[in-house]
Amino acid sequence: MGDGLKSTLDIVMEKLKGLEGEPPELNDRQKERIAEIRRECEAKIAEKKILIDDKELLAKEIVALEEKRDRQIAKVHQESKP
Repeated sequence: MGDGLKSTLDIVMEKLKGLEGEPPELNDRQKERIAEIRRECEAKIAEKKILIDDKELLAKEIVALEEKRDRQIAKVHQESKP
């Protein structure tokens, strides 16, 4: 991802890959949970875009929601470790 900031998910995936070669496979329940987390985050972001007029505040809210999403997804990935 170059010299830019990395998301929490990117960092966790790199750590998992470094420890085991490849990230662990997810089962169907975990894949569905990740999809659900992403859908919920997108819905919350859409809601914030409607409710918040201040672009700076909106950007902060979106970043906070995306970081929360990444932490939740990373937690699901951690559950898949043997």
